[in-house]
Amino acid sequence: MAAGKSNRYGSLKQTEIIGPSAVTLMEYSIYDAINTGFTEVILIIRKETQSYFEAIKNRIGNAIKIQFAYQDLEQFTNNIEIDYIRGKPWGTAHALLCCKDICKNPFVVINADDFYGKSSFENAIDFFKNERKSHLIIPYYLQNTLSQNGKVNRGVCKIENNLLISIEEKTGLTKNNTEGQNPPVSMNFWGFQTSIFTFIQQLFAEFLKCHQNKGDEFFLGNVVSYIINNKIENFEVIQSEQQWHGITYKEDKAHTHNALCKLQYPTNLWS
Repeated sequence: MAAGKSNRYGSLKQTEIIGPSAVTLMEYSIYDAINTGFTEVILIIRKETQSYFEAIKNRIGNAIKIQFAYQDLEQFTNNIEIDYIRGKPWGTAHALLCCKDICKNPFVVINADDFYGKSSFENAIDFFKNERKSHLIIPYYLQNTLSQNGKVNRGVCKIENNLLISIEEKTGLTKNNTEGQNPPVSMNFWGFQTSIFTFIQQLFAEFLKCHQNKGDEFFLGNVVSYIINNKIENFEVIQSEQQWHGITYKEDKAHTHNALCKLQYPTNLWS
Protein backbone atom coordinates (compact mmCIF):
# COMPACT_ATOMS: atom_id res chain seq x y z
CA MET A 1 0.00 0.00 0.00
CA ALA A 2 1.65 3.19 -1.22
CA ALA A 3 -1.21 5.62 -1.78
CA GLY A 4 -0.92 7.58 1.46
CA LYS A 5 -0.13 11.29 1.43
CA SER A 6 2.65 11.17 4.07
CA ASN A 7 1.35 14.23 5.92
CA ARG A 8 3.43 13.65 9.05
CA TYR A 9 6.55 12.93 7.00
CA GLY A 10 6.19 16.04 4.86
CA SER A 11 7.06 14.45 1.49
CA LEU A 12 6.41 11.20 -0.39
CA LYS A 13 8.13 8.83 2.03
CA GLN A 14 7.28 5.75 -0.05
CA THR A 15 9.91 6.85 -2.58
CA GLU A 16 12.67 7.86 -0.14
CA ILE A 17 16.04 6.23 -0.91
CA ILE A 18 17.46 4.44 2.11
CA GLY A 19 19.70 1.61 3.32
CA PRO A 20 22.77 -0.22 1.97
CA SER A 21 21.28 -0.77 -1.50
CA ALA A 22 20.16 2.86 -1.97
CA VAL A 23 16.58 1.92 -2.86
CA THR A 24 13.14 2.56 -1.37
CA LEU A 25 12.04 0.85 1.82
CA MET A 26 9.44 -1.23 0.01
CA GLU A 27 12.07 -2.62 -2.35
CA TYR A 28 13.69 -4.46 0.56
CA SER A 29 10.29 -6.04 1.26
CA ILE A 30 9.85 -6.92 -2.43
CA TYR A 31 13.34 -8.44 -2.45
CA ASP A 32 12.50 -10.52 0.65
CA ALA A 33 9.17 -11.57 -0.89
CA ILE A 34 10.85 -12.75 -4.09
CA ASN A 35 13.38 -14.76 -2.13
CA THR A 36 10.65 -16.55 -0.18
CA GLY A 37 8.60 -17.51 -3.23
CA PHE A 38 6.18 -14.68 -4.03
CA THR A 39 5.66 -14.17 -7.75
CA GLU A 40 3.69 -10.94 -8.20
CA VAL A 41 3.42 -7.45 -6.73
CA ILE A 42 0.51 -5.02 -6.89
CA LEU A 43 1.41 -1.46 -5.95
CA ILE A 44 -1.56 0.56 -4.71
CA ILE A 45 -0.80 4.17 -5.59
CA ARG A 46 -2.40 7.49 -6.51
CA LYS A 47 -2.35 8.30 -10.24
CA GLU A 48 -0.58 11.59 -9.65
CA THR A 49 2.43 9.74 -8.17
CA GLN A 50 2.70 7.08 -10.87
CA SER A 51 5.88 8.47 -12.44
CA TYR A 52 7.77 7.89 -9.19
CA PHE A 53 6.62 4.29 -8.99
CA GLU A 54 7.26 3.67 -12.67
CA ALA A 55 10.90 4.49 -11.94
CA ILE A 56 10.91 1.92 -9.14
CA LYS A 57 9.26 -0.67 -11.39
CA ASN A 58 11.89 -0.05 -14.05
CA ARG A 59 14.67 -0.43 -11.51
CA ILE A 60 13.30 -3.80 -10.36
CA GLY A 61 13.00 -4.89 -13.97
CA ASN A 62 12.10 -8.52 -14.62
CA ALA A 63 12.80 -9.73 -11.09
CA ILE A 64 9.05 -9.98 -10.45
CA LYS A 65 5.78 -9.06 -12.18
CA ILE A 66 4.50 -5.66 -11.00
CA GLN A 67 1.07 -4.15 -11.61
CA PHE A 68 -0.45 -0.88 -10.44
CA ALA A 69 -3.80 -0.37 -8.74
CA TYR A 70 -5.03 3.17 -8.28
CA GLN A 71 -6.76 4.52 -5.20
CA ASP A 72 -8.91 7.54 -5.94
CA LEU A 73 -11.96 9.02 -4.26
CA GLU A 74 -14.44 7.81 -6.87
CA GLN A 75 -13.67 4.10 -6.93
CA PHE A 76 -16.38 1.83 -5.48
CA THR A 77 -18.42 4.81 -4.27
CA ASN A 78 -21.31 4.20 -6.72
CA ASN A 79 -21.24 7.94 -7.46
CA ILE A 80 -22.53 8.77 -4.00
CA GLU A 81 -22.66 12.50 -3.39
CA ILE A 82 -20.82 13.95 -0.40
CA ASP A 83 -21.50 17.47 0.81
CA TYR A 84 -17.86 18.49 1.34
CA ILE A 85 -14.56 18.67 -0.54
CA ARG A 86 -12.31 15.75 0.36
CA GLY A 87 -8.62 15.46 -0.47
CA LYS A 88 -7.67 12.65 1.89
CA PRO A 89 -7.87 9.01 0.67
CA TRP A 90 -10.68 6.88 2.10
CA GLY A 91 -8.29 4.67 4.12
CA THR A 92 -6.49 1.35 4.05
CA ALA A 93 -9.52 -0.88 3.49
CA HIS A 94 -10.60 1.21 0.51
CA ALA A 95 -7.02 1.08 -0.81
CA LEU A 96 -7.15 -2.70 -0.75
CA LEU A 97 -10.58 -2.72 -2.40
CA CYS A 98 -9.00 -0.96 -5.38
CA CYS A 99 -7.13 -4.24 -6.09
CA LYS A 100 -10.32 -6.29 -6.28
CA ASP A 101 -10.44 -6.70 -10.04
CA ILE A 102 -6.80 -7.75 -10.48
CA CYS A 103 -6.10 -9.77 -7.33
CA LYS A 104 -7.32 -13.32 -7.91
CA ASN A 105 -5.22 -15.38 -5.48
CA PRO A 106 -4.48 -15.35 -1.73
CA PHE A 107 -2.14 -12.46 -1.00
CA VAL A 108 -0.14 -10.50 1.56
CA VAL A 109 -0.72 -6.82 2.34
CA ILE A 110 2.04 -4.56 3.62
CA ASN A 111 2.70 -0.84 4.01
CA ALA A 112 5.25 0.61 1.61
CA ASP A 113 6.86 2.64 4.40
CA ASP A 114 7.38 -0.20 6.90
CA PHE A 115 10.19 -2.75 7.06
CA TYR A 116 9.05 -6.17 8.28
CA GLY A 117 12.00 -8.55 7.90
CA LYS A 118 12.34 -11.66 5.76
CA SER A 119 10.95 -14.09 8.34
CA SER A 120 7.45 -12.60 8.08
CA PHE A 121 7.34 -13.32 4.36
CA GLU A 122 8.62 -16.85 5.00
CA ASN A 123 5.88 -17.44 7.57
CA ALA A 124 3.21 -16.02 5.28
CA ILE A 125 4.06 -18.16 2.27
CA ASP A 126 4.24 -21.28 4.44
CA PHE A 127 0.80 -20.41 5.81
CA PHE A 128 -0.75 -20.16 2.35
CA LYS A 129 0.73 -23.47 1.26
CA ASN A 130 -1.56 -25.23 3.72
CA GLU A 131 -4.49 -22.86 4.28
CA ARG A 132 -7.44 -22.19 1.99
CA LYS A 133 -10.03 -20.60 4.31
CA SER A 134 -8.51 -18.64 7.17
CA HIS A 135 -6.78 -15.27 6.95
CA LEU A 136 -3.49 -14.36 8.62
CA ILE A 137 -2.06 -11.55 10.70
CA ILE A 138 1.59 -11.24 11.68
CA PRO A 139 1.65 -8.81 14.62
CA TYR A 140 4.73 -7.25 16.18
CA TYR A 141 5.31 -6.39 19.83
CA LEU A 142 4.44 -2.78 20.61
CA GLN A 143 7.83 -1.82 22.01
CA ASN A 144 9.46 -3.04 18.79
CA THR A 145 7.34 -0.65 16.72
CA LEU A 146 7.54 2.73 18.44
CA SER A 147 9.23 5.76 16.93
CA GLN A 148 11.74 7.77 18.93
CA ASN A 149 10.53 10.89 17.16
CA GLY A 150 6.80 11.23 17.73
CA LYS A 151 3.44 9.64 18.34
CA VAL A 152 2.16 6.62 16.40
CA ASN A 153 -1.12 4.77 16.06
CA ARG A 154 -1.27 0.99 16.45
CA GLY A 155 -3.94 -1.68 16.28
CA VAL A 156 -3.65 -3.52 19.60
CA CYS A 157 -4.42 -7.21 19.18
CA LYS A 158 -6.02 -9.66 21.59
CA ILE A 159 -5.13 -13.26 20.83
CA GLU A 160 -6.44 -16.59 22.10
CA ASN A 161 -5.34 -20.03 20.93
CA ASN A 162 -3.35 -18.45 18.08
CA LEU A 163 -6.46 -16.70 16.75
CA LEU A 164 -7.08 -12.98 16.62
CA ILE A 165 -10.19 -12.24 18.68
CA SER A 166 -10.09 -8.42 18.64
CA ILE A 167 -8.15 -5.46 17.32
CA GLU A 168 -8.50 -1.98 18.78
CA GLU A 169 -6.95 1.18 17.33
CA LYS A 170 -4.87 3.12 19.86
CA THR A 171 -3.60 6.58 19.00
CA GLY A 172 -0.81 8.82 20.23
CA LEU A 173 1.50 6.04 21.46
CA THR A 174 5.06 6.85 22.55
CA LYS A 175 7.86 5.21 24.53
CA ASN A 176 6.91 7.36 27.52
CA ASN A 177 3.17 6.67 27.69
CA THR A 178 3.48 2.91 27.02
CA GLU A 179 6.23 2.07 29.50
CA GLY A 180 5.68 -1.45 30.83
CA GLN A 181 3.19 -2.30 28.06
CA ASN A 182 4.11 -4.67 25.25
CA PRO A 183 1.01 -6.17 23.60
CA PRO A 184 1.06 -7.52 20.04
CA VAL A 185 0.05 -4.85 17.53
CA SER A 186 -0.87 -4.82 13.88
CA MET A 187 1.61 -3.23 11.49
CA ASN A 188 -0.63 -4.03 8.50
CA PHE A 189 1.10 -7.29 7.65
CA TRP A 190 -1.92 -9.33 6.64
CA GLY A 191 -2.47 -12.48 4.65
CA PHE A 192 -5.91 -12.54 3.04
CA GLN A 193 -8.02 -14.96 1.11
CA THR A 194 -9.84 -13.27 -1.77
CA SER A 195 -13.12 -13.51 0.19
CA ILE A 196 -11.97 -10.39 2.02
CA PHE A 197 -13.05 -8.23 -0.92
CA THR A 198 -16.71 -9.17 -0.44
CA PHE A 199 -16.67 -7.87 3.14
CA ILE A 200 -14.71 -4.72 2.28
CA GLN A 201 -17.09 -3.74 -0.50
CA GLN A 202 -20.16 -4.34 1.65
CA LEU A 203 -18.79 -2.40 4.62
CA PHE A 204 -17.46 0.45 2.51
CA ALA A 205 -20.96 1.11 1.18
CA GLU A 206 -22.20 1.31 4.78
CA PHE A 207 -19.28 3.54 5.77
CA LEU A 208 -20.09 6.02 3.00
CA LYS A 209 -23.67 6.31 4.23
CA CYS A 210 -22.81 6.70 7.90
CA HIS A 211 -19.45 8.46 8.29
CA GLN A 212 -19.69 11.68 10.23
CA ASN A 213 -16.59 13.78 9.52
CA LYS A 214 -14.68 14.61 6.36
CA GLY A 215 -11.49 13.20 7.89
CA ASP A 216 -13.02 9.78 8.70
CA GLU A 217 -11.18 6.83 7.17
CA PHE A 218 -12.23 3.26 6.42
CA PHE A 219 -9.56 1.03 7.96
CA LEU A 220 -8.69 -2.62 7.43
CA GLY A 221 -9.05 -3.09 11.17
CA ASN A 222 -12.74 -2.16 10.89
CA VAL A 223 -13.30 -4.93 8.35
CA VAL A 224 -11.34 -7.47 10.35
CA SER A 225 -13.29 -6.61 13.51
CA TYR A 226 -16.59 -7.10 11.68
CA ILE A 227 -15.54 -10.55 10.45
CA ILE A 228 -14.28 -11.62 13.88
CA ASN A 229 -17.21 -10.21 15.85
CA ASN A 230 -19.68 -11.98 13.59
CA LYS A 231 -17.67 -15.23 13.70
CA ILE A 232 -17.59 -15.43 9.90
CA GLU A 233 -13.96 -16.38 9.23
CA ASN A 234 -10.80 -16.87 11.30
CA PHE A 235 -7.63 -14.84 11.47
CA GLU A 236 -4.70 -17.02 12.47
CA VAL A 237 -1.77 -15.37 14.22
CA ILE A 238 1.95 -15.87 13.67
CA GLN A 239 3.68 -13.61 16.18
CA SER A 240 6.80 -11.79 15.01
CA GLU A 241 9.73 -11.25 17.35
CA GLN A 242 11.36 -8.90 14.83
CA GLN A 243 12.22 -5.25 15.35
CA TRP A 244 10.08 -3.00 13.17
CA HIS A 245 11.69 -0.21 11.21
CA GLY A 246 9.90 2.56 9.38
CA ILE A 247 9.84 6.22 8.41
CA THR A 248 6.83 7.83 10.03
CA TYR A 249 8.79 11.04 10.68
CA LYS A 250 11.75 12.64 8.87
CA GLU A 251 13.88 11.99 11.92
CA ASP A 252 13.21 8.23 11.63
CA LYS A 253 15.15 7.96 8.39
CA ALA A 254 18.69 7.98 9.85
CA HIS A 255 17.83 5.30 12.44
CA THR A 256 16.14 3.08 9.85
CA HIS A 257 19.00 3.58 7.38
CA ASN A 258 21.55 2.49 9.98
CA ALA A 259 19.46 -0.55 10.98
CA LEU A 260 19.15 -1.71 7.36
CA CYS A 261 22.87 -1.29 6.80
CA LYS A 262 23.48 -3.92 9.49
CA LEU A 263 21.48 -6.49 7.52
CA GLN A 264 22.71 -8.70 4.69
CA TYR A 265 21.34 -6.90 1.65
CA PRO A 266 23.51 -6.63 -1.46
CA THR A 267 24.83 -3.25 -2.58
CA ASN A 268 23.13 -3.75 -5.96
CA LEU A 269 19.74 -5.16 -5.06
CA TRP A 270 18.45 -5.64 -8.61
CA SER A 271 21.60 -6.35 -10.62
